[in-house]
Amino acid sequence: MIRLIICAGLGIAGAATCVVAHSHNKREREEYERKNEEYLEALKEYEDHNRCYKPSRPDEPATVPVAGGLAVIALAAVIAATGCFYSQDTGEVCVIRNIGGSLAGSTSEAGFHGKAPWQNVVTYDTRNNLINFYGDTDYKVNGGSYDGKQVSINDKSGASANIDIQVNYSLNPDAALTLYSEYGTQESFVEKYISNDVRAVTREVSGKFDTVTMLTDRSQFTKAVQKALTEKWDGMGLTVEQVSVQDVRYPKNITKSYSEAQAAEVAKQKAQNKQETAKVEAETKKIEAQGQADANAILANSLNENVIQQNYIDALKSIGKNGNLVVVPENSTPLVDVK
Repeated sequence: MIRLIICAGLGIAGAATCVVAHSHNKREREEYERKNEEYLEALKEYEDHNRCYKPSRPDEPATVPVAGGLAVIALAAVIAATGCFYSQDTGEVCVIRNIGGSLAGSTSEAGFHGKAPWQNVVTYDTRNNLINFYGDTDYKVNGGSYDGKQVSINDKSGASANIDIQVNYSLNPDAALTLYSEYGTQESFVEKYISNDVRAVTREVSGKFDTVTMLTDRSQFTKAVQKALTEKWDGMGLTVEQVSVQDVRYPKNITKSYSEAQAAEVAKQKAQNKQETAKVEAETKKIEAQGQADANAILANSLNENVIQQNYIDALKSIGKNGNLVVVPENSTPLVDVK
């Protein structure tokens, strides 16, 4: 629009310059011709009557060059011609809008494209769009990306917290015309719709999770947010690529209570593990003792008179093999008296 106004202004200025210059030159020429006729008449009278005073020839008229106006018109034409083309990068879709506000279509292929001088190009970024809420950062929008302050929530337990969250999303190029018709530029669309949805869904989903889950199992909450956003944006040409919950910050009294409860739970678990270990060790010893008692009972039951006598004979045979055996008849006098 601004380019068209500039071109029109330059064209009018150039044309006006040419008209003024032409009019001025015409008047100057007419005045010169009138003076030249007077000069010729005076010169003839001077020659016929031999007068002493000879008339002087009038000066040539001073003309204003028309080239300046033509140069301005040429400049306006060049600017208008450059306004008939636009470049488009990969990952962009361009919406073509007429001066009156009506839409003339869109392009989604990278490269150079043509348009009428009275048409404007509105660009939408279709990929690598990031909504980032964290800390006390200042609000900033850039194309399809948006930075803003942390999201304040209340969980299922009634506790309040601040959440840092990132959402990556992409845009279907075919949806650009509809989105522009409803929201205007992509920056306006992100501010009025996308950013508000991310905040609202984050708060809504957090109300379904208790404090302990939010502190210990952030992945469940992250998946729930991504699922809710996907369902909300279904049919709008928006795709949730990734949701990342960077941090969940509760007040110090809540985190302190949780840490103490966690420490108590760890101590309790250690005590239970110690009891279980002692119980297992006692049971093991009991089983081992019972096994030994059973073995002794079996051994005792197996030792009768015949078995003992046979073991005695086997022992004597074993000793006799080495020549160290002396057999003394029963009830005889021993060779050595050992008392």
